[in-house]
Amino acid sequence: MTSQFPNTLTPKMVEGIKGFNLCTFLIGLEGWRRGLTLKYYSDINQYSDIHTQGKKLMGRNYSLQSKDKIHYFNQSRGDMVSNEAVRIAQSKQKTKDYLEKGNVNILPSKEFDKTHSDVDIIKLAREIGYPVIIKPTYGSLSKGVMLNLKNDSELTDALKYVRGQLGYSNVILERYFEGADIRVYVVNNVAVAALRREPPKVTGDGESSIEKLINEKNESRKDNPYLAARPIKIDKELKDVLRKNNYKLSSILENGKTIMVKNKSTLTQGVDLYDITDTVPEHVKQLAIDTLNALPNIIHGSIDMLFDGEEAVVLEVNASANISMHMFPTEGQPRSIASFLMDFYFPETKGKSSNHTNMYFDFVDIVNTLKQNYTNYVEVKSLPQPPLYAKKYIVTGEVQNVGYRNWIRRQATKRELHGYTKNLKNGNVVVVVASHEKEKVDKFKRVCKKGSKKSKVSDVKSSDWTKEIKMGFEIKDNITKKKKEVDKKYINELLTELKETQTKLENAKKMQEELRMERDSYKDKLSSIRNSTSWRVTEPVRVIGGLLKGKTKVKN
Repeated sequence: MTSQFPNTLTPKMVEGIKGFNLCTFLIGLEGWRRGLTLKYYSDINQYSDIHTQGKKLMGRNYSLQSKDKIHYFNQSRGDMVSNEAVRIAQSKQKTKDYLEKGNVNILPSKEFDKTHSDVDIIKLAREIGYPVIIKPTYGSLSKGVMLNLKNDSELTDALKYVRGQLGYSNVILERYFEGADIRVYVVNNVAVAALRREPPKVTGDGESSIEKLINEKNESRKDNPYLAARPIKIDKELKDVLRKNNYKLSSILENGKTIMVKNKSTLTQGVDLYDITDTVPEHVKQLAIDTLNALPNIIHGSIDMLFDGEEAVVLEVNASANISMHMFPTEGQPRSIASFLMDFYFPETKGKSSNHTNMYFDFVDIVNTLKQNYTNYVEVKSLPQPPLYAKKYIVTGEVQNVGYRNWIRRQATKRELHGYTKNLKNGNVVVVVASHEKEKVDKFKRVCKKGSKKSKVSDVKSSDWTKEIKMGFEIKDNITKKKKEVDKKYINELLTELKETQTKLENAKKMQEELRMERDSYKDKLSSIRNSTSWRVTEPVRVIGGLLKGKTKVKN
């Protein structure tokens, strides 16, 4: 059962936002709702030396500013986290070295590079004893992390996959510890959130195949912005897990029987997330705090651990962790890491976001604007002063296909109102407007009643509006899913045609250039011949020849 959507967000607000962009939107939204100035950058390093990951990942670099200060962010990491700490956290081996010095409870392990053979790794595994873990020295999102390898054969297969197929030549071998996979997020020496991550599982109903149960579970996760992007993948690993337990995709699970369909709780493999913030023991929270303190200047971040109910061991530290998983767990209370971060970076704004919990901005449009390279940053327009008043007006009469909505948008924009207008299937038009000035909102009913020149308004009914309001004013269209697919296909066909035309033009230009060069070459040759000694010497002969030809022509 997926947890309820946080009351500060709605599905429309996060529509189309995925991965780390969801983290940056959540933090930006929280700060913006508190009245801070929010900017998203194409190249943030023109303004800050904050370490960035990836090249021009639009939407992941941003700043928040009050009257007195400005802070820069990359993904979920702010500039109060040192660049040195980021580089250390990116290397599991360097992290381990610091944690050992800080007496943090970790597992015995050793790093191997490309000069070491798989045989060297297997030899050490025998020495420290199975089961073991193999993982890339440099990696993220648990990619290539292979857990609970019980013998030489399983370790050999894992090495072929990690070092061969995935291409991670530098790996770490670690003693396996049996325990729950948990993540704790710490901000300024406080463990503010904790999750337990479990490999994906399905529960039988006595009728459905395992494949159908997987598909149904993936479908149920689509309402969760974080989990929707991480479905259970039917791949080789899943089939191997089923085969080891004498199941197939076509097998029917008995009613109430639950089985795991993956070996590990990787973030890309349909993981289930359970909030345990209120139940995780204090000594585990303290271990997370001590872990960050063992690293230089990392004031906030996540700590991955294994916990067997009594003892916990640290696996790794993430300076740029994905925080949206805490906001959208499979079960349990959503935890707004964004709120804790804003409380830390801008403590004077604490509690102010509650004035605008139904306001949001078009993040997808901002990202698309940055991708066009027209500007290096986009500043989100500031919020109106609280409190916000909003009304919905239903307009009846001859109000469709007469320019009514365009007219309404101009009137709303002129009055600095936020909201939208939309045609309804019954021929009416809906208008939603919001402002901190109640009088403006109320008076807009008269504007709706007046209408555009060609429209004929017969009635306007009003009601309070308490749902989400996007910054600015827009015209919404009733576009069905089928029409979207048709439009997408049409656009793709146009793009293909455009690409083919561009190719033809480029080929034509290339041919034109080749002909121009050939022409210039002949001109140069002709000029060279005319300036040559032989050309000048033979000139009288050519003149006489020309005259003779002329006489011949006259005779004829």
